[in-house]
Amino acid sequence: MQGYLKEELQKVLKEKYNLSGVEFKVQRPKRKEFGDLATNVAFILSKHLKRNPFEIAQELARELGKNPSFESVEVAKPAFINVRFSKDYYYGVLKDILTKGFDYFRENLGLGRRVQVEYVSANPTGPLHLGHGRGAVVGDVISNLLEFYGWDVTREYYINDAGNQIRMLGISILYRYLELMLSLIYEGAYSSQSYLFAPPGEATKKDKLYARISELFREIGEEFEQNGYRGEYIKELAQKVYDLYREQILELPKEEAITFLSEFGLKEMLEEIKRDLEDFGITFDVWFSEKSLYQTRYVEKTLNYLREKGLLYEKDGAVWFKTTEFGDDKDRVVIKKDGSYTYFASDIAYHYNKYLRGFHKVIDVWGADHHGYVPRVKAAIKAFGVPENWLDVELVQLVKLFRDGKEVKMSKRAGNFVTLRELLDEVGKDVIRFWFITKRSDTPLEFDIDKAKEESSENPVFYVQYAHARISGIFREVLNRKGFDAEVEFEFKPELLNSETELELIKHLATLRDELISIAQSREIHLLPNLAVELVKRFHYYYNHYRVMVDDEELMKARLALLKAIRTALRLIFHFIGISAPERM
Repeated sequence: MQGYLKEELQKVLKEKYNLSGVEFKVQRPKRKEFGDLATNVAFILSKHLKRNPFEIAQELARELGKNPSFESVEVAKPAFINVRFSKDYYYGVLKDILTKGFDYFRENLGLGRRVQVEYVSANPTGPLHLGHGRGAVVGDVISNLLEFYGWDVTREYYINDAGNQIRMLGISILYRYLELMLSLIYEGAYSSQSYLFAPPGEATKKDKLYARISELFREIGEEFEQNGYRGEYIKELAQKVYDLYREQILELPKEEAITFLSEFGLKEMLEEIKRDLEDFGITFDVWFSEKSLYQTRYVEKTLNYLREKGLLYEKDGAVWFKTTEFGDDKDRVVIKKDGSYTYFASDIAYHYNKYLRGFHKVIDVWGADHHGYVPRVKAAIKAFGVPENWLDVELVQLVKLFRDGKEVKMSKRAGNFVTLRELLDEVGKDVIRFWFITKRSDTPLEFDIDKAKEESSENPVFYVQYAHARISGIFREVLNRKGFDAEVEFEFKPELLNSETELELIKHLATLRDELISIAQSREIHLLPNLAVELVKRFHYYYNHYRVMVDDEELMKARLALLKAIRTALRLIFHFIGISAPERM
């Protein structure tokens, strides 16, 4: 509707005043009696034409009033133009939805421009937790919207596979592996003759194993105690290592064992993360390795570029980047005293790499604890001459889980957080995805398991999916009892839908297009669940007050057409959220 009125106004401006490209607002008025849409165009034109805005508004109203799509066009002081659309316009909307389907709601906002959305990017040192899951939904829904509205979207996961956390993963697995080996020795798993007996003067094989285990415990114990990963998943990885390699790990030098187990753990965790995300309805186009930035010397080349521009300097034995010159509150270290790179150094290189890949826009989805990191990354890209608005960052707050009215603190799997897999297994993908975007992403979210599992109108996911299933059920019943197949294209008389309730429903479908476009532009994806609930609320009211299977076949067809349009709109919202549209429930 808004787009249509803007187009008609632009035509009038061109024909009457020879003006084009004038920017003005079209929006829904706060009070229903003022009409369907209002515009401030007369105020804007008064600046161009040097004339009284009220007189201009009257001229525009007369021109717009010639269009049969408008039932009335009125001017309200000081110079607002209020427009009310005609029934024929709304009937045309209903027909368009049935013939065009999703395409009725589409608009080419992106014009094929390339956008990269990077999300999740969790350290592959443990299973995904609920915070990762919420970030996954936020990134995926944004991607779905941008894709639908004309952007060429690349979905990317940045693998943090460089740095000390990966080495610590190897140490953690080794520590638990040593514990497992020790328990097996005590339990008698190594009690055969070859382990118990040795020639005079030589230690038994069992003694050698025990000595090697003790030696490694001494060498890695302190590191593990201070920084090790302690979840149950580490014990599971250690068990896998033992099942595959038995005591062979003990034959490796310490650092070789740590490197081997680091790579083993990284591979296993990445495979688990990918499985969990796929079951969550999320796939990526690119899995970008942080390690590759070092292997290709990309970090080094990027910092050399900054050094040549005079943006790096040495202080206290470290190398600093002059980020304060680009809006940061203080300069940042990129190379530490020991010669190793900071995480910021690789992040600079990674974002410069994104720019060189030709993306017109980049959207990063980060945890809210990275809030302070945003200015320094934006400072870095500005240093390369990249516009600051090229990068947008969506911050995502953590999720608190509740059961029986109490917050769930622990997990049998991870030890200190609830995994996404655990919640997936208990309540399913659709419930999580829907609930995770019911609030702004930068607002903390409470997830009540008991409410999420309810099959009642109190559960918004069940409520909206049941409406879709109910409409599909009505179509099946009409086919069985009346022999009419509403699933195929059919002719109908929209003018038979002339009650206020029916016209309001059609009007709601027409405004839904504007609201979805607005969400795609603002990325306020928390509004999507609200749109689904509001549409279903209106449907249920209609269904409870108007019979569909009436004797008058033409009226029945018209009402079936309305239900079919509602279902189309619901399916599109479900597509954006990433949930299923069940035919039966």
